Amino acid sequence: MLIHGKIASSRVNGPGVRAVLFLQGCVLNCRSCWNPRSHPFSGDQECVDELIAWILACRQSAGIMGVTFSGGEPMHQAGELLELAKRLTKAIPELSLGMFSGYSERELERGAYYTLAGVDSVRRSAVWAECRTHLDFAILGRFNDTLPAREPLRSSKNQVLRLYSTRFSASDFCDPQVEVTISEQGLVAITGFPVVGLPT
Repeated sequence: MLIHGKIASSRVNGPGVRAVLFLQGCVLNCRSCWNPRSHPFSGDQECVDELIAWILACRQSAGIMGVTFSGGEPMHQAGELLELAKRLTKAIPELSLGMFSGYSERELERGAYYTLAGVDSVRRSAVWAECRTHLDFAILGRFNDTLPAREPLRSSKNQVLRLYSTRFSASDFCDPQVEVTISEQGLVAITGFPVVGLPT
């Protein structure tokens, strides 16, 4: 899988302490995207086995309760994402899985999303349907910088929170927050949902 970045422990990308996996590559071109460096389909590659080993290490060191897939656009690598989700669900059933996608629920259901694998829309629709069975939640919809939001985990008002299991309810998702992580190498990662400048 093409990987943009990883955060071993976060409290602002879903309920509880979560690892965050940012997948590389996005064709949606949302205006004023916060993470344009995640758009090209180039960069670090990691296989599913390596990612599972990393997630298990996060569980051991940080006590994570879940993993959130972000990007770029996770559904551009839907086949590998599904394999990763299936294997995580089997290995650690108590681990919760969440995802951010710029696609709407209707687009995903119709298979109207781009994948690197180039499969047809019928297959893409089936892949999404199976992915959804492994997700506890997803934030869906394009980022729209003209519609700033204050709702949990959303960066614009058009985006929706979908719950795909009974593990969480809407009240489990906290108000928008920002988190700054500094690695041992001195690299700074900023994640979350800044609200500075939003109208009150």
